[in-house]
Amino acid sequence: MPSSISSQPLVAPVQVSVALSDVEAMMLASLRANASEVSRKTAGAREAAQYHLSAGGQRIRANIALHAGLSAGLNAADATIIAAAVELLHNASLVHDDIQDRDELRRGQQAVWSRFGVNTAICTGDLFISAAYATLCRLDNARVLAPMILLMHERVSMAVDGQCADLQESAAIFSDTKKAIAHYQQIAVAKSGALLSLPLELVLLASGQPDYLPQARSAAEAFAIGYQIADDLQDVQSDGRAGTAAVGYNIVSVFKATGTTALSMEKARTLGLEKIDLAIALSGRLPFSIGARLGDYARQLRDVVDGYKSEEQIGGNE
Repeated sequence: MPSSISSQPLVAPVQVSVALSDVEAMMLASLRANASEVSRKTAGAREAAQYHLSAGGQRIRANIALHAGLSAGLNAADATIIAAAVELLHNASLVHDDIQDRDELRRGQQAVWSRFGVNTAICTGDLFISAAYATLCRLDNARVLAPMILLMHERVSMAVDGQCADLQESAAIFSDTKKAIAHYQQIAVAKSGALLSLPLELVLLASGQPDYLPQARSAAEAFAIGYQIADDLQDVQSDGRAGTAAVGYNIVSVFKATGTTALSMEKARTLGLEKIDLAIALSGRLPFSIGARLGDYARQLRDVVDGYKSEEQIGGNE
């Protein structure tokens, strides 16, 4: 056990709350760093990035990183650095995702591309990514920096692959439901799981515990599949109430090839709960309660998924 790791670290909620404020400040500072004369005179990517962050958000990845880092015995500064780096990457993915999906709103305000234009939004996402790497380089322990940067690149690449697959693939290309479901899970793992596992993985590397990397990744990937299924179930319910059909690679559409909407939603809900329970179990086995915050999120997600029912199951539109 590395000497920097305490045997039974305890993390008070106030510690994470205070550190979250430091994460926000660090993200903003990284976006303003080395601003050129051009950027000071132009409403460009830096302004757009600050505008995007001003809308807030749940900061799930930052919460996971902070709780994990403090639980593992990292100093508050390094835990904050990891949290800021993963949040910057996540927000880059949101800005680019809104462009691709043509979503005009993000967190209750205009999406960056809608307000500043597509070209500026692309540059804004790029700035977030660059700022994430620059932020991580501020870690105290330079010896762990190289593997952490390499891991961050691998997870970003994985998320890019997942996003590309999600944009290009369709359930219709598969001859049977099993293959379609397997491919759906692969996309969810790549698209969402990569950046969800990164907070835990970076903390494990920084705290000298690389042996737990596979378990942390498995926990986050199971959570990511459950999260995507919850999102799909919500889409189906919303689309149903609006009188439109769900589009895209939706898990309910995959199951619907062999049954009714009600049966398909029940199958999707069952799979989602299975994955979420796996995430809860795996996150609870990580050392020093490093996975406790992910487990908390998984339990919250379980309640959400458990409550989804189709219109047919709740009596239809009466």
